[in-house]
Amino acid sequence: MARLRLRSLLTALLASMVPLSQSLSLTGSRTLLVLEEDTKGEFQTLISDLEARGFQLDIRSAKAESLDLFQHEERAYDNIIVFPTKLKGLGPNLQSTSFLKHASHGGNLLILLPSSPDGVVPTAMNELAGQLDIFIPPKGFSIVNHFDPANPAEADHTTFFVDLPSFPPHTKNYFTGDDPAAKLLYRGAGLVLGNSPLAQPILTAPQYAYSYDTKEAADYADDESVFSAGSQLTLVAGVQTRNNARITFVGGADLFADASFTKAVKDKPASANRAFAKDVTAWTFKETGVVRVDTIEHWGEELGPAVVNGEVYRIKSDVTFSIALSEYSYDHFTPYTVPETDALQLEFTMLDPYYRIPLLPATTPLSTHKNSTVYTATFRTPDQHGVFTFTVNYKRPFVSNLLEKQAVTVRHFAHNEWTRSWGISGSWPWIGGVWVVVVGWIAFVGVWLWSKPVAGAAAGGKSKKKQ
Repeated sequence: MARLRLRSLLTALLASMVPLSQSLSLTGSRTLLVLEEDTKGEFQTLISDLEARGFQLDIRSAKAESLDLFQHEERAYDNIIVFPTKLKGLGPNLQSTSFLKHASHGGNLLILLPSSPDGVVPTAMNELAGQLDIFIPPKGFSIVNHFDPANPAEADHTTFFVDLPSFPPHTKNYFTGDDPAAKLLYRGAGLVLGNSPLAQPILTAPQYAYSYDTKEAADYADDESVFSAGSQLTLVAGVQTRNNARITFVGGADLFADASFTKAVKDKPASANRAFAKDVTAWTFKETGVVRVDTIEHWGEELGPAVVNGEVYRIKSDVTFSIALSEYSYDHFTPYTVPETDALQLEFTMLDPYYRIPLLPATTPLSTHKNSTVYTATFRTPDQHGVFTFTVNYKRPFVSNLLEKQAVTVRHFAHNEWTRSWGISGSWPWIGGVWVVVVGWIAFVGVWLWSKPVAGAAAGGKSKKKQ
C-alpha cells in the first residue's frame, strides 16, 4: 500500500509539472491567431517561434462563424494575436467589447496593424485603441524618414532603420535582445498615445521621422497633413491594465514579417526584428516582466523574530518588515532587482501614510530564498494606537503591478509597561520634595516623642495656678 501511494503521488506530481514544461507563459498557452490564409505565409517564422516556445496555436479566420472568445463565461484563449486583414469588420464575436472582456478576464492581446498606407484597420481595432487612449492615423498615412532610410534609392523612404528601445535608468528594459546595438527595420503608420498612465511607448520613431497623408500631400508634407513626428510618434505601444492583462499595438506588421527578419541592416548580416518580435511577444504573453511576492514577514522588538507576522504591535516600538520578490523569465523565476535609481517603498498607513520608507536588500534576511531578493526596513511605530496597514504599492512601466496589504493593530502601553516615576528625570524634584517631607515629619515626631520638658519649669507653672 505504501508503494502504491508513493507511486500515485509521484504520478500526480509529474502530471502537474507537464503544463509548466509545455508553456512558458504564466497566463497560459492557448493562443488564437486571427489570420487570413492569403497573409499566413508572410509570418511563418513568427508562428514557428511561438510553437517552439510551447504555445498551442489555433489559426482562425476572422470570418469563422464558430469563433468565440468565451465558453461558459470563461475565456477560451489565453492570448490573442490579430494580424492585418482586408476586412473592415471582424464579425460579431470579435468586437472591441469582446477584446476588452478578454482582457478583464486576464487574457493578453497583440494587435498588428497594416504597414501599407492602403491597409484597412478594422473598426473593432480603432474602437479598442480609442478606449485605451491610443490614436491610430486614418487610412493613407505612413511614416517617412529621409535621414536614415533602409534603401536610399527608394523615392518615399517609408522603410527606415530604428534603434532598439532605450528607457530611463529607473525603467526595466525587456526589449533589447542579445545585441543592444542592432537595428530594426520598420514600415508603417505609427501611433500617438494619450495621457493614460497605463499606455507606455515601447518603440518610438527617430527624431526626424514623421507620419503624413501620402495621398493628400504626395509631393510634400505640411502642417495639415502631418499626423505626428519625432519621439511623439510611437511605433509599438504596450498597455498593462490594472489586473495585469497586457495589450500591445504594433504600428506596422512588417516589423514581425519574415522579410524583415532576414534582411541585412548596415554592417549586420540580419536585422534585430526577430529578436525584437520575441521580446515583444514574451512581454505581451507574460513570459517576462512578471514580479511575484514569495513571502512577507514582519516582527516586533517585544517578542523578536520568534513570533513572525503577529497581529498586534505596541506604540513606539521597533518593527521590521521584509518582502521577498522574484521575477519570471521565460521558464523560471529569478531574484528581482530594483533599478538603482528606483525605490521599492513600504507605507505604514492608517487612512493616510504615517511612514513611507524605502525597502533595501537585506544582508542577513530572516528567511533565505534561492530565487528571490529579500527587501527589508526597520522603523518605530508612531505614538498613535489603532489599526494600521503594511502596504507595498509598486507600479512601474512594463512590470506587473504589485499591491500587497496586511493590517495589524497598534496598541497603547499596558499598565505595567509605562515608565516608572523614578525613571523620569523631570519628576525627581517632586519625588525629592515628598521624601524631604516624609523624613522631616519622622524627624519631628521623633524629636517630639523622645524629648521631655524641664522639671523646674513644669513645677513653677503649677504653683502659679494654685495662687
